Amino acid sequence: MPWLSDWSYPLPEEDLLTWTFDHCDYDKDAPIYIDLENPTRTLSWNTSRSIVRRLIAGLRAAGIQPEDCVMISSFNDIYYCMLFLAIVGSGGVFTGANPAYTSFEIAHHVKTARAKYIIVEPELLPNILEGSSGHVPKENIFIFNVRGQPCPEGFKSWTWLLEHGEQDWNRLTGKDICRKTSVARLTTSGTTGPPKMAVQSHHNATSWFTMVNEISEPPWKITNLSPLPLFHVATVPAVHCGPLRKGHVMYLMRRFDLEPYLAAVEKYKISLLGMVPPLVIAIINSPLRHKYSLKSVRRVGCGAAPLDKDSGERLKALCADDCTFTQVLGSTETTGVFTLFYYPDEDDTGSVGNTWFPNSDVKLIDDEGKDVTAYDVRGELCVRGPSIIDGYFENDKANRESWDEEGYYKTGDIVYRDGKTKKFYIVDRKKELIKVRGFQVAPPELEGVLLGHSDIVDVAVIGLPAPKNSDAELPRAYVVRKPGSNINEGDVHKLIAERLASYKRLTGGVKFVGEVPKSASGKILKRVLREEAQKEQAAGIGYMQSKL
Repeated sequence: MPWLSDWSYPLPEEDLLTWTFDHCDYDKDAPIYIDLENPTRTLSWNTSRSIVRRLIAGLRAAGIQPEDCVMISSFNDIYYCMLFLAIVGSGGVFTGANPAYTSFEIAHHVKTARAKYIIVEPELLPNILEGSSGHVPKENIFIFNVRGQPCPEGFKSWTWLLEHGEQDWNRLTGKDICRKTSVARLTTSGTTGPPKMAVQSHHNATSWFTMVNEISEPPWKITNLSPLPLFHVATVPAVHCGPLRKGHVMYLMRRFDLEPYLAAVEKYKISLLGMVPPLVIAIINSPLRHKYSLKSVRRVGCGAAPLDKDSGERLKALCADDCTFTQVLGSTETTGVFTLFYYPDEDDTGSVGNTWFPNSDVKLIDDEGKDVTAYDVRGELCVRGPSIIDGYFENDKANRESWDEEGYYKTGDIVYRDGKTKKFYIVDRKKELIKVRGFQVAPPELEGVLLGHSDIVDVAVIGLPAPKNSDAELPRAYVVRKPGSNINEGDVHKLIAERLASYKRLTGGVKFVGEVPKSASGKILKRVLREEAQKEQAAGIGYMQSKL
């Protein structure tokens, strides 16, 4: 039997912007968003609200209609959050592109999200133009030259959107309309093909933030620092809305760089940090940890991939004496965190939570989809509740595969729940995603690119375990050449490098094989390939990180 929620919590029944702006009791002229690189660039509640209302008027003047999707392609900036809020407030739907995307990936993103408008940094414009050609007209592309760059000839600066007065946002009231109205289409890695678009609603966003941040709040002042990319679910709505909702100061990094990050923690007395395992590993293994103090940090949450308990303890030792370091489990489909430790609970066992959200249910299933929910039993975690999205955008097949008849989302994480402590632990991943520096790499996407080459007749991609002191798994391709072909490892690496972002490169190497192992039904037996790789590792042969 599933573990049904045994407690409830009142959740918002209003749109995201009303929830963000209309319930604030702090100094509305105090800086909330601060640019870490240039701390004189700040945004208060009053300034943010005015800018958002001006941008809403500008987007409507540009012709945006309800449910039109607007894509942002940019590195982090405090005005990125304003654009997000304005897109949603105008009735549109946000989607964020990774600035590392190639034109090939941009093309897929634009088509899958059905983006009709694009706001892009000038340096990223060439890839955007190539990738969006035939889908987004030039007049619907605005240049996000927020750092004083010149606007390319023939394009409008994003500041044009600020020149049409102010208009209020679309206000929504009621759980049903807020659940049906979209906020964002967020990229989620596919396991049966290229990335899909998870549709986050107003109700998903407000419910998630409420359940994470407003049930058990610490008594001390919260000051945040975030290097996490603003296109990622980890920041939607946490960074785009949370600071304005709560009055918590947020220092934003344009891009992550370890020394400025550590220096900022010390200088601005950062008290709360959200991390991913690669960041933890980078800090605890860097001599810079002795140069800068993290003693102001009183709470750290870590997610995106499991982290060994020793690394967590080493990070915690650098922070305040009363700091809690805990891990979480979540995904784009769950709007972020789903299992967790509420403050002031802590953990030193590597668990991903001793509870889950209120108003929500969980169960474990076996490989055949049968309910095996029980303590100390391994199974695929399935979840349902107000923070779980209703599905992927225009992808009925994926929706049928990922949700069961009872409305549970199948996470793909193999977990067990300890019968004594009631804590959850991740032990495996049913979905064969590869985790590289906090990003998810879907093997089918790499396989699709490689199979597009005329000299490759079959391929399988797996992830090799991360090397010691690293949290980047290593994608490896097993390639079957066309008879008579002389395609080599360098050619394969070049193909991936030309088509996909750098974190998707085959750092685990390329192996040419006579055939890819498959079942009688034709399913690739990746388990066999992983076992072969493990034997190679044990023997010390054929297992090294590619330098290409």
